[in-house]
Amino acid sequence: MTNHVSRPSIDDSEAITAARNQINQIDEKLIDLLRQRFQTSALIGKIKETANLPVLDSGREQQVLERVVSLDPDPTTEKYLRNIFEEILKNSRDYQHDLAGDDVTDNDIKEND
Repeated sequence: MTNHVSRPSIDDSEAITAARNQINQIDEKLIDLLRQRFQTSALIGKIKETANLPVLDSGREQQVLERVVSLDPDPTTEKYLRNIFEEILKNSRDYQHDLAGDDVTDNDIKEND
């Protein structure tokens, strides 16, 4: 039995290249927005440190996740957006710990709870 794989046509190659260029442009915007988010997270971390508040605020994180999911009109991407934002939140916490000079990581907190 022979596996017949068709070669992409020039139109397919051009369409893929155009779509990849669009992805690159979106990635650039995401990087800028994530950079802004980390700057704001750093500010929140400083406020928490001054007020002796813990980095982890699970109630707030749940609100963020619920809000993010509600903003997406496509239910087929809900779990993927939730996963992405869970990682963003985790990295924001880790960043706040790093800026505060904490030796505690998110995994340490979960293991010790």
